[in-house]
Amino acid sequence: MATVTPRATNESLHPTIGAARLTLGNRILLSFGVLFVLMLVTAGVSYERLRAINSEAVSIERDSLPGVYLASSLRAAVNETFVMLQQATFVETDPDAVQRDLAKIADATKQVEALSVDYQASIFRDDDRARYATFRGAYDRYLPLLTDAVQKHRGSRDDAIAAYAKVLPGWAEVVQDANIMVQENRKFADQSARVIRESVQDTEVVLVGALTIMLLSALGLGYLLYRSVTVPMARLVEVHDVMRTGNLTRRLDLRRRDEFGTLETGFNRMADELTELVARAQQSSLQVTTSVAEIAATSREQQATANETAATTTEIGATSREIFATSRDLLRTMNEVAGVAEQSATLAGVSQSGLTRMGETMRSVMDAAGSVNAKLAILNEKALNINQVVATITKVADQTNLLSLNAAIEAEKAGEYGRGFAVVATEIRRLADQTAVATYDIEQTVKEIQSAVSAGVMGMDKFSEEVRRGMLDVQQVGGQLSQIIAEVQTLAPRFQMVNEGMQTQANGAEQITQALSQLSEAAQQTAESLRQSSQAIDDLTLVANQLRTSVSRFKVDA
Repeated sequence: MATVTPRATNESLHPTIGAARLTLGNRILLSFGVLFVLMLVTAGVSYERLRAINSEAVSIERDSLPGVYLASSLRAAVNETFVMLQQATFVETDPDAVQRDLAKIADATKQVEALSVDYQASIFRDDDRARYATFRGAYDRYLPLLTDAVQKHRGSRDDAIAAYAKVLPGWAEVVQDANIMVQENRKFADQSARVIRESVQDTEVVLVGALTIMLLSALGLGYLLYRSVTVPMARLVEVHDVMRTGNLTRRLDLRRRDEFGTLETGFNRMADELTELVARAQQSSLQVTTSVAEIAATSREQQATANETAATTTEIGATSREIFATSRDLLRTMNEVAGVAEQSATLAGVSQSGLTRMGETMRSVMDAAGSVNAKLAILNEKALNINQVVATITKVADQTNLLSLNAAIEAEKAGEYGRGFAVVATEIRRLADQTAVATYDIEQTVKEIQSAVSAGVMGMDKFSEEVRRGMLDVQQVGGQLSQIIAEVQTLAPRFQMVNEGMQTQANGAEQITQALSQLSEAAQQTAESLRQSSQAIDDLTLVANQLRTSVSRFKVDA
């Protein structure tokens, strides 16, 4: 039988957790929301840093690098003018070579003008514009001196050398301003490159920090989300494993207000309903077992009653056959008596000398009448025995009917398991009713036989008395032969009445035999029904034991 123990709470197995107000969906959205915000912040900071880097790169591309290049080119072009002038003044002696150098000075001058236009287009800073203005002023002062020195080369060499001496300070000033422009542009380019490097380093730090924060946040939020799922799932699996062993006393106690709280409510409600179902099954198994035991006892009683009925029916059948045989003997005896009476009347009518023989015949008639009386007494006794047997059968039928009614009530208590036995009990009650009807018919037939026997006994007694009187008359007065003949003739209808009574008795015995045959068939059907009932009871007992075994492994609350 199932063991009933108090319910154990889950607080003894796991520490309680705080009430969770966020659902799993909200937690997932919150986790991704935090990561998304961190990604947005990281993207914003990175974008600002990249904008600064881009601004510095644009400045280097449009200002610093072109400024360095153009300033260097301007310085080189100015130096070329001075070098060509110096070469034409002090190195070259061939006039053609001098003219070529002077032509190169003109080309370099044009290059300076072109580079100046490009440099002006690349100026974005005021200090650069001021330095270029200083350079341009120095160049504008240098250019007339250079032009004058070139013109002097058409004259004497001494004039050219004197003009060269005047050009030298102007060239030095222009080169100095050009060097300042190159240095400042290179300095600004280096500063922009340093800003770019610093911005890149800052961006790297920001990205590493942001990625670290996002990674830590993802790990933390993932761990919290993992705990919020695995902890209640572990408790659910543990309670499920406990309940799987048959212990239905455990319940979930998650104290959550999310999907797991809903799952907890549904799981506990399902466990409560399962516990109630198992408890009802345990009670039903006990009731079914008790009902089956009672039905089995009732079936055994009915089987004993059926056996007793069969034995009684056999005894009644034997008695009925004896009655039938006795009736046939009586019928033959009455036929013989009728023949003897007829013969006596014939002999009395023929001759008076037959009185002696008539006396013997009358004695034979008296002996036959005594035999008939004895047979009728036996027949009456057998009829009484039949009445007793019929009374016993009636009691047995009533008891069978009562037992079948009790069996039907017990089968109704057993519910679905006793439905088959209820049908058997109904069939038994029907057979008991048929038995009662058959016994009533037998009782009526026996009463008719007793009435016929009583009438026959009375007739035979009267007949014997008449025979005795006839013999006295024969012995006393031979002359009373005619009266004796008349008396003998009056016996013929009485013999006929006795004969009819014997015939009625024989018919009644035959009816009793038929009724007993029906009763025997009913008893056999009853026995077969009881055997089927026993088989149904055995099957029901097996089902009840299986039910008890199945529900005994479950443990429910007291």
